[in-house]
Amino acid sequence: MSRAETENIILQKIEGLQQLKDVDSILETVLLEARKLARADAGTIFLASRSSLTFGYVQTGADSLHNDAISSLYMHYTVPIDKSSIVGYTATTGQQVIIDDANRLSPDLPFSFNSFFDRKTGYRTQSVFTLPLKTQGGKLVGVMQLINAMDQDGRPTSFSSEIRSYISFFANYAASAIERGQWSRELILRMIKMAELRDPGETTAHVHRVSAISVEIYNKWAGNKNLEPQEIKRFKDLLRPAAMLHDVGKVGIPDEILKKPGCLTADEFELIKLHTAYGANLFENTDSDLDRMGMEIALNHHEKWDGTGYPGYPSGCVVLHDQNKRPKKGKEIPLAARIVALADVFDALANKRTYKKAWPREEIYAIFRAESGKHFDPELVDIFLQITDVVEAIQLRYQDSWQSSKIRIPAATSFKNPNFVREQQLACGCPQDIFKEIKLVISLVAEDFNFDFLELTFVNVIKIFSGEYPGYQVSNTFYHNLNHTMAIALAVVRLIHGLFIKGTRFSPGMIENGVLAAWFHDIGLIQEKSDREGTGAKYTKQHEKRSIQFLLEYMQSQGRDVKDSRRCAQMIECTRLAASPQDLSFESDEVRMMGYILGTADIAAQMADRGYLERLPLLFEELREGGVAEYESTVDIYHETVNFFQTVIRKRLFHEFDGVIEAMRFHFQERWNVDSNLYVVAIENNINYIKKLNEKCPDDLKCYQQYLRRQINY
Repeated sequence: MSRAETENIILQKIEGLQQLKDVDSILETVLLEARKLARADAGTIFLASRSSLTFGYVQTGADSLHNDAISSLYMHYTVPIDKSSIVGYTATTGQQVIIDDANRLSPDLPFSFNSFFDRKTGYRTQSVFTLPLKTQGGKLVGVMQLINAMDQDGRPTSFSSEIRSYISFFANYAASAIERGQWSRELILRMIKMAELRDPGETTAHVHRVSAISVEIYNKWAGNKNLEPQEIKRFKDLLRPAAMLHDVGKVGIPDEILKKPGCLTADEFELIKLHTAYGANLFENTDSDLDRMGMEIALNHHEKWDGTGYPGYPSGCVVLHDQNKRPKKGKEIPLAARIVALADVFDALANKRTYKKAWPREEIYAIFRAESGKHFDPELVDIFLQITDVVEAIQLRYQDSWQSSKIRIPAATSFKNPNFVREQQLACGCPQDIFKEIKLVISLVAEDFNFDFLELTFVNVIKIFSGEYPGYQVSNTFYHNLNHTMAIALAVVRLIHGLFIKGTRFSPGMIENGVLAAWFHDIGLIQEKSDREGTGAKYTKQHEKRSIQFLLEYMQSQGRDVKDSRRCAQMIECTRLAASPQDLSFESDEVRMMGYILGTADIAAQMADRGYLERLPLLFEELREGGVAEYESTVDIYHETVNFFQTVIRKRLFHEFDGVIEAMRFHFQERWNVDSNLYVVAIENNINYIKKLNEKCPDDLKCYQQYLRRQINY
């Protein structure tokens, strides 16, 4: 084929991009057409933000990896825009990168190859072609990476200069199409945010999940029907945005009904039903295929397969309660609405709301089986249950944000009673409140800090401890629990702030690493789902090693630089009481100092806790199961706590970790206008109190229990 013929084909592909409406459809098509042009077996697209690249789309031609590839599509990880990764190097420099064998890179290169996907799936990446996606105006919208070039006979080869020229030509126009798709998505999301202001349950993350799940259900359904690829692409391009708008009609429901905390009356429920009609009314331009599908979904996503749903057959879109207007049933309900109904119910049950907890996945799947042929199209239920791994990947990708990204910093307040600050602020309430304070304190030392990865990881840490993270049980160690973990992370950033006031500066990346290390330092005490013997406390002696391994795997799964993982691991080593800080190895003084901060925070946060003494029996049970034979009984751990503090902890806090604990005073002076190191004060109070009880109750457990009656939340 001549160059002119090839360029004409490329122009036809570019024209096809202009017909697509949804950004995900555009990404899918761009990558597919680029792979065809280059005869590349696989590829990825990363989308650019201010300081990072976000994993946007993945494709592979290996059929055996199809499910893994689809799940990987919904993995949410970011890559810094710097020269340490291949795609980051391309984004930073604007240069193309051509590699013949990714597994044999020269150590002199500034970037490295992340082999996580290969190790996870058994795929082998060899040749790589990476290029920037820039609009005609020079704006970077992303980076495209094509993997494993093939010759005409399907044998591995390299990306030729001619192929690279064609792909570069195509990429210039593809970038503009992607930008247009992003603009369209933003307009839809603004409509969603209007609904979110009225109905807190209608979150942006919720509509992303419903849309993505709906597309995957349809994709499987269409594949089973052997539909033409162009028909599948067209339907998916409409389904994505239309599914997002399924509940937009709630903007027409009065607040007193929509936000009522209790049960609705029969009349109030009839008013709620009107949101289907109000939503359909927004899509009156039925000359548009997108409007037509949007109307079908908005109007019909509460219909049921057995004909017991609503609103039925309204006159136009004015739905009033009318017994003569029977509900639709079976295939009278449009396919798109039947699909969205299934996705919407799943997501509503699978995620926490202000009025309910998230349901366990298996319970939801059991309900779907029971409702097959009743509420839901049985064919779609069967398909849904075949793609639950993909559905769970979507749930992880689009997670509800716990709080606004905007941080308001209250002015420092003078407190007449320092105990108020100690009792109210050292623990700082629930994990969400603590994370809010963590972000606030970080903003005091790094004004432009990017919280995206911490936001994502915070939600995943919650899932890990609550048993909602794939492959892991709920945490069952009640001393080393989520509250303990969050308290340590808060103490870390307070020490960073105190040192900042004294003149010590940390890079944003190092601050992020310090928080990550704090969150993961005790994850090794959580059991895998297949481990049903005892509790996680049995891993006490080796839990730091398990924590580091978990962190390494997590960071790799999120596409993070291996250097970050290594630094976090070195910091976690500082929480091992058996290790002398001076004997540990660190790649830099900055990492060493952050490790000392974590080691200090691990001690200070737990021993300053107002419930520390009440929680010692929980610690004793964990140590006993873990085979740590330091204490013979609960009374014994009370007796030995004072000696443990004086001979081990005091030395570690004030000397071995370079005395960074002293920086805490500066934090409280600046943040709360309290001239006191409240952690040290709280620790001394706890030690003095147990010392008195040891004198009063030498061998009487009931006596200890009588005087340790403060209510605490385990």
